[in-house]
Parts: sequence; C-alpha cells; structure tokens
Amino acid sequence: MRMAGKSFRVAHAARALFGACLLAGLAACGSVGGGISLINASLFPAAGATTPAPSGGGAGGPSGFFGGGGRANTDPCTEAPERKFIRVSMRNLAPLDSVHYFVTFIAYVNGATYPNGAVCMDDIDLYLQNGYEEIPDGSSRDFGNYCIAGPALIRFHESGRFKAGGGSSGATSGSSIGRAQGTSPSFDSFFTSSGARIPVPNAILWHNPGIGEGGALKVSRNNQNPCSTVVSVSVDSDCNQDAFYYVDNTDLQNGSNRLGAGSGRRVPNEIQGTGCECGAFDFVLNTAATQVLAPSGATASTAQCNEFLRGGLIEFVFLREDTNPPFPQLVWRVTDSSGSIAHDFDPRAEIP
Repeated sequence: MRMAGKSFRVAHAARALFGACLLAGLAACGSVGGGISLINASLFPAAGATTPAPSGGGAGGPSGFFGGGGRANTDPCTEAPERKFIRVSMRNLAPLDSVHYFVTFIAYVNGATYPNGAVCMDDIDLYLQNGYEEIPDGSSRDFGNYCIAGPALIRFHESGRFKAGGGSSGATSGSSIGRAQGTSPSFDSFFTSSGARIPVPNAILWHNPGIGEGGALKVSRNNQNPCSTVVSVSVDSDCNQDAFYYVDNTDLQNGSNRLGAGSGRRVPNEIQGTGCECGAFDFVLNTAATQVLAPSGATASTAQCNEFLRGGLIEFVFLREDTNPPFPQLVWRVTDSSGSIAHDFDPRAEIP
C-alpha cells in the first residue's frame, strides 16, 4: 500500500513527524501511518545521514542540510548568475533505434516549506521565461505517479511529445532523439552537443506520466490521483515506472528478440545517477527515481552518486545494449562549474 503523493508532496503532518523524528532519534520513526516510508530527500535529509560514494570518485559524506563536510546550502538569492543555471546535453548512441524520453525538471521555491529550495523568490520570473510552469504555494499538481506541491516550478520537456510540432508529422524532434549514424551519435535538437541552459532544478525526473503521446507507450500503472487519493496500490515501484523507450521513426516501440516482450521500455533502475541506481538513502520525500541537486557548498569531489551541481554540465547518453541483467542504458557525465568531473560515464558503456 502506498500513501498517495508521497513522492514529492510534503504534507504538514509528515513535516511535523520529520521534526519529531529528529528530536526523538530516527530509530523511533520507522514509517508513517499508511505507508509513507521515512526514506530520504536531498531537500530534507536526516541528520548525519550518508549516501553512497559518487561514481566519479569522491566520498559520500554527511548531509548538506546540516552543513556537514563543507556541503552546506546558502541562500539561492546570493548565488552568482551563472550558478542559477545548469547545462544539459543529450545524445543517442543506439544505431537501430530512436529514443522517446520523458524528462521533467522540478524546482522548489526557497522558504518555510522547502528550506533547501533552489529558487530565490525573486527569480521565479527567470524560471517562467525559461519554460517552467509555476505551482503556487497551497496548490499541487498530479504528474503521473507523483504529486508535486507548491511553491514549486516544473518544466516537462515538450510535454512529452515525440515531435516538437506534435504527432509523428511534426517538423523537428521533441522529447526524442533519432538513431545514431553508425558510430556517430545523434544529438537532441534542444539539448545539443554544447548543452541547453536550464534554470537549476532540485530534481530531474525521468517519468512518463501517461498523458498525451505518452499514453500510448505507458506500460507501468499510474497512481491515478496522487494528490487526492488517500491510499492507492501501484503494481510497479517508482524505480520501475516508465522513463524512456526505444522506438522506430513512427514512435512504435522497438523491443529485443533477446530480451523479449516489453524490452523497448526502460526505467529509473536502468538510469545512471538516479537514487534507484545508486541505492541512495531517501528521507520523507521519495525522490529515489530522481537525480538531485547537490547542496550549494558541494564540489565535484564531494558530490554524491545521485547529485549534479550548480553551474555545471550534465551530459546524458542513451545506449542500447541487450544484456541481462543490463547495466544502465542512460548514462551521465557530470562536471561542476570549473569543468571538474564529479561523475563519469559508467565504464561498461565504454564512452571515451
């Protein structure tokens, strides 16, 4: 059983219990009521909690929310202009398949509800001008299997459309990348080789919400009303929800004879840098399926496995290796604002 909205909504009762747990000690609070597991969030981590070592070689350390290990957060209003953005690049190395992906950038407004929110109140217009939509304080939004509560901003790239013009006849690629040209990758039309500039989010979520063009591809079951249903049952965990698909040029799913039915579908367990792949500790908000913003004091050497950095670059590469069990089929390389590597591509991908 799952309490709806656990993934991104922080209910007042959950916040109150979170504070009580810190005072009483985490051992006293194994879970909340109808199944809210007290298992992380980079936004509200447990005192002294550690997460796995980063894939780029740095060591895991104390949570930045409490200022441990030089990973303290600062007021986002004091950040330099370039540190209010990240750059994101995407390319496809699969020679036989296009990729239809679903990516959402979620940012929280800094304040009482989200003390580690990445967004300065004065910068909300900056986010709106760059494709984000606002979820006001006191409001919430259902998004597939998740509930996103305000004050927050969300940028669902191309609303999940395969072509930017809508449908298979659109003029340019939307939330999709064409097949590689032999050994030469194809780059995303928006997230190009040099990287698109995106106002910094708290979380990057790869998730098909099952609406629009994603409805035809959706395999895993949604929680139909995550912001309003009290208790619901989901067949698939957050780490096994649809994230991206291998498709042909008409957006029909491409599977694998070797792996069998449904193998055209990939999930957060198969994405490098998600909490699912890293095994990251997750407290109060279930952000396991996401990649999350490191505390502002973090550096490339202290970034943890599922973290990216302010002012840095993320290079995403889609693969198609039909191994069983598979290694991550969406890998990333993360650098900080100075160009130092925090996480390199999974070595099994053999990307130079």
